[in-house]
Amino acid sequence: MIDLKIKLPENFLEEEMRCGYRVTSLIKKVWAVELDLYAELDRVCKKYNIKFCADGGTLLGAIRHKGFIPWDDDLDIAMLRDDYEKLCKVAPKEFKSPYFFQTEQTDPGSARGHAQLRNSRTTAILKSEIDELNKNTYNQGIFIDIFPFDSVPENENEQRKLYDVIVKKNKKYHSIIRNKNYFNYTFSKNAEGKIDIIMTIKRYLRHLEYLITKADYAIAYNEFEELCKKYNDYSETLMVADFCIPVGLDRIQRYRKDFDNLVLADFEFLKIPVFKDYDRNLRNLYGDKYMKPQQVASEHNGVFFDPEKSYTYYKERYRNFIL
Repeated sequence: MIDLKIKLPENFLEEEMRCGYRVTSLIKKVWAVELDLYAELDRVCKKYNIKFCADGGTLLGAIRHKGFIPWDDDLDIAMLRDDYEKLCKVAPKEFKSPYFFQTEQTDPGSARGHAQLRNSRTTAILKSEIDELNKNTYNQGIFIDIFPFDSVPENENEQRKLYDVIVKKNKKYHSIIRNKNYFNYTFSKNAEGKIDIIMTIKRYLRHLEYLITKADYAIAYNEFEELCKKYNDYSETLMVADFCIPVGLDRIQRYRKDFDNLVLADFEFLKIPVFKDYDRNLRNLYGDKYMKPQQVASEHNGVFFDPEKSYTYYKERYRNFIL
């Protein structure tokens, strides 16, 4: 296990059963790295009076499990755009190696739409990005997600119109990146792991289109970010939203006032800020029966983790890298 700043409780890294689910020692090590990243984020945010809180599966885990959901492998943090921009400003001088604060500005090509705090001595590679491993230059260490929440217009028609155009712009810049990077000397495979000739041909044709048009993903990405912030001058809007992940307008909205009403909750052996009115938020996200565990795949399902080696180790050995 790599060195961490936090002190782990005795036996924390051992495999165990939680809610009838086997949490492996590997995932425990991933959790440990993520908790260390969280502790470092917490340190910086306290220093600069930056408000943040748990969101999504991390919020649910804090309330229902007092820690990680047993079958989850990530940690989600939310903050209003003003606090997010403040964090982005101080991050370069505050986060020192092995910690790396990743945005499109600090690490061109990552293009997530939100920030990630990563540990550069570890590995967390999305399996969808394996084919691009020898082309990607951005940091791919184990991470925690940090999402900015932006103002949402009051009018429902404006809300829908804004969301739809943001989703289209999101898909556009991702499409350009894929078309640029996906050309390699491997075949596409279907869900059963068999070679898919048609998909491979389509992939090469999309890359050919990119070579002809010379599309610049950065233009589409910048337009995407500006659209997300379009209504931020109207700072008193009732609702705010995380536009980074297109999972439906109803699921990405939060009440602005909730970010000013936070309490601390247990999370493994640490404390994490959560919405005081967590019940309303969790019902909106997961339904009225959110306290009843239901095993589902993580939204990062399909990540190759190695908490012992840096992602650079695998990039150097890409041609023989098989997951």
